[in-house]
Amino acid sequence: MNNSQLIENTLSEKEPVDVKPMIRARQEKVAKIIEAIDNIAQSDYWKLLENEVFRGSLDSAVNQLCVEKDDRQVARLQGKIEVLSKYADFKGFSEAYRLELDKIRQQLK
Repeated sequence: MNNSQLIENTLSEKEPVDVKPMIRARQEKVAKIIEAIDNIAQSDYWKLLENEVFRGSLDSAVNQLCVEKDDRQVARLQGKIEVLSKYADFKGFSEAYRLELDKIRQQLK
C-alpha cells in the first residue's frame, strides 16, 4: 500500500466556506426570539407569573440560603437562585439576545 499519496491529499487546500448565509439565518432567528421575548414581557400574563411565581420562589430560595448549613443544599440553592434570577428579570433575558444580535451584525460587516 502506498501511503505517500494520503499526505498529499490531506494537505491540499480546501475552498473557503461562505458562512454568511448561516450567520444571516442565525440573525433572523435571534431577531424573532427578541421580538417574542419583548411581546411576552409586555403581557399581563407574564407580569402575573413574574410577581406570583418567580419573585416568590426567588425570595424563598434566598431566605433558605441564608440559614442553610449543608454544602450540597447551599450549592443547589445557589443554582436555583441563578435560574430564577434569569426569569424574574425577563428584560435581562432579552438583553443577552440583543448582545448576540449585535455580535452577529458585526460579523456580517
